[in-house]
Amino acid sequence: MKTFAIILVALGFSAEILADTTKKPAKEPRITWAKDSEEKKADAPNQKIIGTKAQAKSSELAVLLRNSKKIKALLEDRINMPTIWEGDSKILTGKTYKGILLNSVVSSNLASPVLVRALPNQGLPYPTRFSCAGTTQNKRVLTICNKMITPEKEIPITAQILNTDGSSGLLGEYDDGKEELIAGAVLSDFAQGMLSAAQTRLATPMGEVRDSGAKNQVLQGMINSGGTTSEILLDEMKKAEPVVTVPAGTEVIIYFMEAANAL
Repeated sequence: MKTFAIILVALGFSAEILADTTKKPAKEPRITWAKDSEEKKADAPNQKIIGTKAQAKSSELAVLLRNSKKIKALLEDRINMPTIWEGDSKILTGKTYKGILLNSVVSSNLASPVLVRALPNQGLPYPTRFSCAGTTQNKRVLTICNKMITPEKEIPITAQILNTDGSSGLLGEYDDGKEELIAGAVLSDFAQGMLSAAQTRLATPMGEVRDSGAKNQVLQGMINSGGTTSEILLDEMKKAEPVVTVPAGTEVIIYFMEAANAL
């Protein structure tokens, strides 16, 4: 009887264990290497850092692109913006503008009219012209302007026309007219000497005397005429005025010697 009771108890205990086993599903067997788990743990923060850096770079590039577009738009607006000269603005002393001669200048000691036009895109209304007068000094044309002529009004100014290198007095072809006069005087004196040598002379106890024949009289008249011609040429040379010629289209600089207001 004791043996039978022990068998029944053992069978009941086995049944409970079997019931518990059927209720809880068994886990699948899995092998995990220690090295793989450590690498996964180490790669996780690195991947986060790389992702953060990539996001930062992409945001920086986006900011740069936006700024580049803004700068490009500003430059385009500035280039396309027309330059408008306000009538009330003031031109200070020393201000310069580029221009060209509209007429050829043949200058002497007397004032010659000079007309200069300012080049476009310099802040002046186009076409703006300058009325000037030029006189010859030291083989150059000293040009002073007294009026600035815009499409709407005339403004009194005091400006000077300079060469493109900034030097005062326009350079041109210089001609003082003295070379021709000197050449004429030399030829006249030479002719007088030749005519004097062609005259005949007579030997007398008192020395040589000029023959009073018709030939000598004609030659003497020509000598006297040559002397008169030489004197006239010398007088003309003293009175000759130098002339400087500057062609139209020459580039110049307009230099304001005094401040000017648009009135």
